[in-house]
Amino acid sequence: MMVIGITGGIGTGKSTAAEYLISKGFVAIDADQIGRDLTADGQPLLEKIEEMFGCVSHDGTIGNGLVLDRKAMADLVFRDNEVKEQYDDLIHREIIAVIDNKIRELKQTDARGILLDAPLLFEANINDRCHVVILITADMDERIDRVSERDDADEDDIRDRINSQMSDEDKAEYSDFVVDNSGEPEDMYRQLDDIIDYLGI
Repeated sequence: MMVIGITGGIGTGKSTAAEYLISKGFVAIDADQIGRDLTADGQPLLEKIEEMFGCVSHDGTIGNGLVLDRKAMADLVFRDNEVKEQYDDLIHREIIAVIDNKIRELKQTDARGILLDAPLLFEANINDRCHVVILITADMDERIDRVSERDDADEDDIRDRINSQMSDEDKAEYSDFVVDNSGEPEDMYRQLDDIIDYLGI
């Protein structure tokens, strides 16, 4: 069964693209959701995070009682690149282990194919799990408008978030297909349909 990586920065519409492909019979592995699950209240990984970084409280009632202070962790990571690398290494290692298990399980199903939905597909070095990679892109102004409307966020903050990620140009070098989602969703859907037809799945 083919594993298709789908990636893209904030505001590009990657999630919309994944939802469309799911509606076409693909089954998705959501790397971001795995990360959230691994750092949810009471999870064992929080013990390691507390040991390495702090940013954890003991106010919870689930599991080990630990709760990740996500704002404090984000602020720490944003300020210190070395801490960011250490945190990413820890989280990515755990996420990859879950992804590998899910791929093995899903290959036993009758799904049309597997989507590996990961904004940090290349940064986490999990693109080698994919037969092909689709990059979703969009114009910068369009991305900012979408995120501003969705998150009620400040434009400068959005630009900082976008600029902190791997650039579309760099991602495109490692991708097999690039889909421009600067226009209407239907335009993106047509591009995705063409890719599916080309791959013969």
